[in-house]
Parts: sequence; structure tokens; C-alpha cells
Amino acid sequence: MARNTAAAVAWAAARIAREASDGVMVVLPADHHIPKPAGFVRTIRAAARAAADGEHLVLVGIEPTRPDTAYGYFRIGPSGPDGVASVRRFVEKPDPARARRYLRSGQYLWNAGMIVSTPQRILAETRAHAPEVWKTLGGVLEAIAGGRRVPHARLESAYRRVRGISFDHAVLERTRRVRALRGRFPWSDLGSWDALAEHLPLVGGNRVRGPQPAAVLDASDNVVWNTSGRALVLLGVHGLVVIETPDAVLVCAKDRVQDIRRIVDQLTKHGRKDLV
Repeated sequence: MARNTAAAVAWAAARIAREASDGVMVVLPADHHIPKPAGFVRTIRAAARAAADGEHLVLVGIEPTRPDTAYGYFRIGPSGPDGVASVRRFVEKPDPARARRYLRSGQYLWNAGMIVSTPQRILAETRAHAPEVWKTLGGVLEAIAGGRRVPHARLESAYRRVRGISFDHAVLERTRRVRALRGRFPWSDLGSWDALAEHLPLVGGNRVRGPQPAAVLDASDNVVWNTSGRALVLLGVHGLVVIETPDAVLVCAKDRVQDIRRIVDQLTKHGRKDLV
């Protein structure tokens, strides 16, 4: 059951608390690409040391390399000797002008969704700041964390009724117990077509996955993803995302890929769940 990340992270914390209440857990999104993991491992270990006392939630933020409008950001204060900094505020995906200011300032990191903490701290912060989650799920989570047996039907019932909200909105943006480390390792989020395109072969000035276009004339800076096997022709187009699958075709401007979720909402509203 998809109920966003607040319920999922809290449930994971309860399970881990049952097994290792004095341990440290790491929350990692699954759609990231980290080609050189050594720097990532060092940063996670440093974050685990910073979180081990159970006082804070420690985020790993990525140093921006470009004024990207597809990511959320957070602003940090000066770093201490251990490299850990306070988090002063979270900001949603900015417009291009703000993203350029954030990049120049050196005070903002991309919010990569990487959280390091003790499970008990995550449960405590969820209890204190996320009533929309705790009211429905809290009793079950406390029972699980305490090692008591919880019937599957009870967990399922509570999880089905809990409000879907992100851990960022429910907890991180409401608590003052957030700290951060700079992630200085190569990283990209594969959750959008423009991010994924960075890892596709460059063919004739276009990023291509699948069969090469049958013909290309005066066309460049396009992303082509073809899994249908049908022939594609590009003529006089630039900066497009062209997705060809056996059951649907998507064509959009590269600078509008973040709006695809609005199309998904529209398709769902009109009953076209076969396309989402």
C-alpha cells in the first residue's frame, strides 16, 4: 500500500528498533545512481557517527553541480569540525533564477532523501511532529518496537487508514533536530527522464536508448527511449523527450518533464490507469 514515506520510514524504524534498538539506520531512495561508491560510503559512515548519540536526524545533502530546478534544496549553516552543519530551512523545487542563486551561495544542498538516525529518534520525532501519522499508526509502531506480537491484520488496517505524507513534510520540516553533511561524491537522481538521459549513449547529438532513429535531420539535444521497435524519425526538433513504448507514446519538452506527474494525475482522473 503506497502511503508515501512518513509511514514507511516510521514502520521501518519500529522494525529495526525491535531488532537493534541502539543501532543506527539509513534511509536511502532506490532510484539514485552513484558510480563511485567510496566517497558515498565514507559520508554515510561519518553521518552514522554523528547520529549514533540519538540526538539528531542527519541528512546527506548533495553539493549542487548546476542550477537544477528538479530537486528540492535545503540551506545549511557553518560546518563543525566533524563536518556536520545545522539545517536552517528546506525549500521546494526552485525556479531557474533561485536555483542559480542557491548554486552561487554555496549554502544550499540538494535534498537527496538520505536520512541517518537511530530508529528511536525517528519514532520520537514522528510521534512529536507527525500527528497525521502517529494518531493512526503510533500504537502499532510502539508495539512492534517493543517486541510485542502484532497481528498482521491490525498492522494492515492501520497502514491502510494512515494519511499519505512525505517524511520531509511530516517530520524534517517541523523539527529542529536536523543536521546535515555535504555529499561530495558523484550522484544523480534517476527519477526523471532528463536525469536518466545523462546515462544514455550520445548518438548523433541525441541521447538514445533502444534502436537508433531511422533518420535524423537537423535534430539535436533530444532524449529518445524506444522499446517498441517501431521506426522513429527526428526532423527539425530540439530539446524534446520522445518515449515510444508498445502501448503509448510520450512527446514533451525537456524543460517540462517535471510536469509529467500532472499528466499522470489527469490520466488517473479520466480512468486511464492502464497508462500509468
